[in-house]
Amino acid sequence: MTGNELREAHRKLGLSANGAARLFQVSSGRTVRRWWSGERDVPGPVIVLTRALMESPSVRGFFGLVIDEG
Repeated sequence: MTGNELREAHRKLGLSANGAARLFQVSSGRTVRRWWSGERDVPGPVIVLTRALMESPSVRGFFGLVIDEG
């Protein structure tokens, strides 16, 4: 998953950089923005959880997220 793909998935899930940082338990939104920009590789567990969130309504429900189709 590229940084752009991750950013788009997070946008659809309504996650800001800071919100994604809390979800993935990283130090700050700056870390997430580095993933988005491609400055840093997206960690494997972040890819797995993001894909699960995008594909599974039950996983989204567990985390209290919904997909914005707009």
